[in-house]
Amino acid sequence: MEHRYYIGFRLPDAISKDLQAVQQEFFDSQYMREPLEPHITLLPPPAVERIVPEELVRQVRATSMPFWPLSLTLAQVVDFKNRAIAIQVDGQPIYDLQKRLIALLPPETEVSYYPNPQFSPHVTLAQAQYRKQIPAQRVHDYEERLQSVLPKTFDVDELTIFKWIAPRRYSAHSI
Repeated sequence: MEHRYYIGFRLPDAISKDLQAVQQEFFDSQYMREPLEPHITLLPPPAVERIVPEELVRQVRATSMPFWPLSLTLAQVVDFKNRAIAIQVDGQPIYDLQKRLIALLPPETEVSYYPNPQFSPHVTLAQAQYRKQIPAQRVHDYEERLQSVLPKTFDVDELTIFKWIAPRRYSAHSI
């Protein structure tokens, strides 16, 4: 049985609302998929889809406790080969936490992070539609619009499980 969910961080409400406003301002359905609520993914859907969420959540909760509070910085706008526009997330402890969470998965689990195969913590702002690219001007639009906001540092003290309920829609629950 497959379960569609992933585990990561929600952003503080004020930051999330500001980023959602920017996402809507620059959204172009000709090139982009409908944006998701801004978040940071630690365990992506393909890596956990064969694990019953409730089984993993207990382990994730125990493993993450020593990391709280975790300080993260939304550093700068980055472009993933015109397939996605995101904000790079800085903070060494996020890499340490991610490695500990990956260690909870069965050894045969393949873990890759869209649009890069390796973990590159980020908040996706825009994602290209299938077989399309986001125009380079959009990257500059996001950079310009967010230059007065970034960098932005905040603390998190819990993880979130994001369960898909429909295409491009999910419910979010604290772990």
